[in-house]
Amino acid sequence: MQAYKLIEKIISKIKKEPYEIQYPFSYREICTILCSRFWAIVRGTLFVKPFLKRSKGLVFAEKGAKILFGHKITAGRNLNLMAYSTINALSYNGVEIGDNFTLGKYAIVECTGVLRDVGNSLRIGNNVGINHYCYIGVRGDIIIGDNVIFGPRVNVFSENHNYDDPSIPIKYQGVTKDTTIIGNDVWIGSNVSIMSGVKIGDGCVIAAGAVVTKDIDPYSIVAGVPAKIIKKRGENSQ
Repeated sequence: MQAYKLIEKIISKIKKEPYEIQYPFSYREICTILCSRFWAIVRGTLFVKPFLKRSKGLVFAEKGAKILFGHKITAGRNLNLMAYSTINALSYNGVEIGDNFTLGKYAIVECTGVLRDVGNSLRIGNNVGINHYCYIGVRGDIIIGDNVIFGPRVNVFSENHNYDDPSIPIKYQGVTKDTTIIGNDVWIGSNVSIMSGVKIGDGCVIAAGAVVTKDIDPYSIVAGVPAKIIKKRGENSQ
């Protein structure tokens, strides 16, 4: 058997779906990858999974990955926490994560920043990949569908500071929490910011650097600051 076929079989079995690899990995490269994954499973099994409310399958935790308030987290199969990623799950209604979830290096999921402002809830579907250095601020409610791809340095928010009264410092005027929704099969490019209360429909593509300030119809391609629809997926495909 060719070396890369071994990785295909292992990943397909873990994910319970076909997984194809084109790069012809050498056995030396495979040993490096498997060694890294082995220690990630050891860390996840010993230092993460026992502290979760519920987890259905393997938990991978690379060096420096951290879970706070794990008793608020329910996870499906294959929770993958890459190096120095963090989930702070302190929230009223907890964090639910589907199967095959990856949180990239140095990415942060933060349900509570200060104790007077505990977050509401986070719901993440199946097969979601959040890239490196992303930030998800769960102060209101955030819902992320299935098969969603985050580029690096994506920011998602679910609250805004109140600022109407100029005689009072903004930090003392409180916040307005809202629900931010990202539908199924959405691709979010690098350095995108998604503002509080926005609903992104299924099948959307958000171009790199966009700032999404209003709802986006399904299967739209949006770009710009603020983000605007530039076309629909499937247009001019013939």
